[in-house]
Amino acid sequence: MRLAQCVMVIAAFGCGPGTRDEGGDDQAGVDAPYNGPTGIMRGRVWAPGLAPGMTDPGEEIPVAGAAVYLTGTRPPPIPSGVYCEPCQAAPAGAVVSDPTGSFVLPEAIPGKRWLVIQKGQFRLEQELDVTTGDVTLTDAQTTLPSHMDQAAGKWIPRIAIAAGSYDHLENILGKMGLGTVDASGVYTSTSGQLDLADNGGDTLGVSTGSFEALVRDPAKLATYHIVFVPCSGDSYTGALQDQQVLKNLRDYVKAGGKLYVTDWSGEWMDNVFPAQVQLGGSGFGDAIDTPASAYTKASDSWTPSQFGTADGDAYDSNDADAVDASLAAWLGAQRGPTPSNATSAAINPHHFEAVDNWNFIQQLTQIQIGVDTSGQPVMDTPKAWVTGTNSGPFGGGARHPLTVTFEPAGCGRVMYSTYHTTEGGHRGLYPQERILLYLIMEIGVCSDNPVIL
Repeated sequence: MRLAQCVMVIAAFGCGPGTRDEGGDDQAGVDAPYNGPTGIMRGRVWAPGLAPGMTDPGEEIPVAGAAVYLTGTRPPPIPSGVYCEPCQAAPAGAVVSDPTGSFVLPEAIPGKRWLVIQKGQFRLEQELDVTTGDVTLTDAQTTLPSHMDQAAGKWIPRIAIAAGSYDHLENILGKMGLGTVDASGVYTSTSGQLDLADNGGDTLGVSTGSFEALVRDPAKLATYHIVFVPCSGDSYTGALQDQQVLKNLRDYVKAGGKLYVTDWSGEWMDNVFPAQVQLGGSGFGDAIDTPASAYTKASDSWTPSQFGTADGDAYDSNDADAVDASLAAWLGAQRGPTPSNATSAAINPHHFEAVDNWNFIQQLTQIQIGVDTSGQPVMDTPKAWVTGTNSGPFGGGARHPLTVTFEPAGCGRVMYSTYHTTEGGHRGLYPQERILLYLIMEIGVCSDNPVIL
């Protein structure tokens, strides 16, 4: 996975903002170094809409890996649409929140400073009077925003959802405050914080026409940081027979866009990028996987006659495992309900339910996507975040990936899950829903952005 190279660039900081003050100390904003007394600033970073007092006690959700720093000058605006953010050195004095969301800024320079907390395109900026004392910030000062208010220092990604007939991701985003939900946890409206495109669903608040119209309009597509294509039937998949639509999606990701696809909508991933993920199983008798040969790099063209349906059959994986160490540490520090038990309990990140799977990932394949400026190969190695066994009619009981990401040529990312991310209306967030929240932020971080020749 090319993202791993970012960590080498900026050590333990991870892939975060590269903003630096011009001509001086990042915290002080002056040329001369500060040698006086400093303070300590500590707190916990909380997910939008899921801080203490915003959800059931004990089920709050922290944010791991958020960049936290003080600066004398306000950071530049986050671009309003798709963009490529190369990884850079961390601002001086920056720290990263741990799996519980906790952080400590040990040498806070006193005076008027901007406190910046950021993960992906979620960013909170606030000007504070820093003192030489030991200060614990309030939850209100450390909860990432649920709505866009640039003047108030609140930034969220621009998100479009292809609202389908099954996997209602808007329920999760509504619980994050990017919309509203009713008492049973079912989405009711967007509150203007995300756009819904009709993809054969009956979701309220469709605000941007049909999903087919969106993918046929590259300029409109480029106004979003993240595009979700959750499970639906075969609505508008005829558009994938159009070479220009396929190119629009590929170019969107190449420019830095993030594309998230789930189970039966897998053709929006597999047809466009057929080489990295091989789907298996017999499903309903149709060819499910799109083979790598369906795309010809030299001509940047596709052979639609080879396209699979990505329509598998149902199974649950009751032994799902968060195989990424950082994800496991974060998930294991939380409590919440599960699909089979509404009572809040500690989450075991290495053995939890991932229910309502509708596809089976048979294999992940590393591919060469180009060469760097030195002529060395640049490889895209798909990453499995969650694995599990298959209790359904295909897969043979072997452990296989359930949630994966890969990074095609350029600087965007593609994420695919074999399961419905959200399982109907309910209070709280199940483990598989929390993983989506984690990855929404994780796939929004910077890219090492290799030069592709």
